[in-house]
Amino acid sequence: MTSKDHKPEVVILCEDIDHERFIRQYLICCGFEDRKIINYSNVKGRKVNNNNDFVIKNYARLVKSYRSKNFQNRAIVVMIDADTNSINDILRSLHIALDEQEGKLNRDPRLPNEKIAIFVPARNIETWFYYISIDRNCDETTDYKNSPEIRKLNRIDLRIDLAKSSAKKLSREICPQGLDSNALSSLHHACDELRRLLN
Repeated sequence: MTSKDHKPEVVILCEDIDHERFIRQYLICCGFEDRKIINYSNVKGRKVNNNNDFVIKNYARLVKSYRSKNFQNRAIVVMIDADTNSINDILRSLHIALDEQEGKLNRDPRLPNEKIAIFVPARNIETWFYYISIDRNCDETTDYKNSPEIRKLNRIDLRIDLAKSSAKKLSREICPQGLDSNALSSLHHACDELRRLLN
């Protein structure tokens, strides 16, 4: 058996196609099999607007399904943009959706052994694209979605390339060396979350 045989099936719950392409490519670079990476729903049919509500509304349902099949080798990856909220605000919303009482107490209702990772790009996924592929001198409050460097990549084929190349660069060049201490805090959080899948 290869190490890929031990990798779980992964269900992706995310806002849009940029998220899905980025997560899928990153997981493939980490040794997960493409055929074992499944979209929770058809992200291609959704607009690339604010789809935070979709993710929050479906998170609890997906986790309950995961828990009911805990004998299977499965994992969940959730990606939701922070937008103008903090990472902690988004995490709290997800925690409340899963367990209202625990979430309101700012407790994470995920069990330590559950392979459920939550990635919260701040301000949005374009911030990660900008940091990884354009300029590491950026912040998590500026909306890079409208930056000239990102806007010129708005053709669908270029967006696909940007998501995939950013994931490859992060997994092959940045993560193996470890993130700089001054890297985006949301990327540091994502690296911590990724450990939930790899253990």
